[in-house]
Amino acid sequence: MNRKIVNSIKQFVIAVLTIVLALLVGAILVKVSGNDPVEAYTTLFRGAFGSKARISEVFVKMIPLSMMALGVSIAYKAQLWNIGANGQLTIGAILAILPGIYLGLPAVILIPLSMLLAAVGGGLWCGLAAWLKNRFNANEVITTLMLNYIATYLLAFLVYGPMMDPDGGGFPQSKILPDTYHLPLFSGQMRIHAGIFVAIVVIVFMFFFWRTKLGVKIDLIGQGDKIATYSGVNVKRTVIAAMVLSGAINGLAGWNEVYGVQYRLLEGLSSGYGDIATIIALLGGLNPLGIVIASFFFSVLLVGGATMQRMTEVPYSIVDIIQGLVIVFVIARTAIHFGWPQKLLRKEKKDA
Repeated sequence: MNRKIVNSIKQFVIAVLTIVLALLVGAILVKVSGNDPVEAYTTLFRGAFGSKARISEVFVKMIPLSMMALGVSIAYKAQLWNIGANGQLTIGAILAILPGIYLGLPAVILIPLSMLLAAVGGGLWCGLAAWLKNRFNANEVITTLMLNYIATYLLAFLVYGPMMDPDGGGFPQSKILPDTYHLPLFSGQMRIHAGIFVAIVVIVFMFFFWRTKLGVKIDLIGQGDKIATYSGVNVKRTVIAAMVLSGAINGLAGWNEVYGVQYRLLEGLSSGYGDIATIIALLGGLNPLGIVIASFFFSVLLVGGATMQRMTEVPYSIVDIIQGLVIVFVIARTAIHFGWPQKLLRKEKKDA
């Protein structure tokens, strides 16, 4: 069997086991809180799959989560820790909505233009962190995280100030986009929208990306700068390319939220999706298929968890705990993968 297929199956099995283990520990916590785990999880999954409308909500959440997880996976493959997906989504959304509110172009022109602006905005925002890394050796974890705050406060300034809707009752939000710019819904009773096709294009693109010349270069950087340099890769240029592409996909997720879900700018637009996308990317082993599966699981958690909170006495914080457990188990998996226990055993034998 092809080695890549074997690795993909292995990643899938490990991801499933990680999820099952997190759910089992979560069940114990539900029991400790004085609630019935079976009832809680039954309510959770019924909340995600109990009707067509609820299933559509799962996919509404899955669209930005899968796109952003795929976006950050590009940077992570190069051992570049892009923690700024929330900020890149926000900047992408801000630039995307500008022509929709102020230009009044035909939809056939405006939709592609807004997508381009979103991708450029997210790409440049992330690319700034890459430039700082190349120029001043600034840690990208810190710079991308700080850029999140700048984007958040920029959005707050706009929706409380120059872009606030004068007819919005004083709420921090921009004017709503004209109906002609709203992405078509699959049904009047469901919120799933045509933006899912953009997400599918991104997913398909990622399946082929790692076979391209740029994909191979990014993968080589992830194996070490020396290896990449000896292979003839311009490390600094490839770092810029990886981060720009990573941010561009996150910016597109912002476009999706504005034109497919909210139809306006809102304070807190990103909803913390970037943080969850990081978990999804790691759980999926930076593999496109694994990321799609992991994003579906987390979308079910988010949608079903809200129903569980309403219908039972189980607090929504259990969902946050399950997400945290997934992080812990992913880190533990990484430690085992790199052979820390074996190294410790060898050290003990040597000392003996």
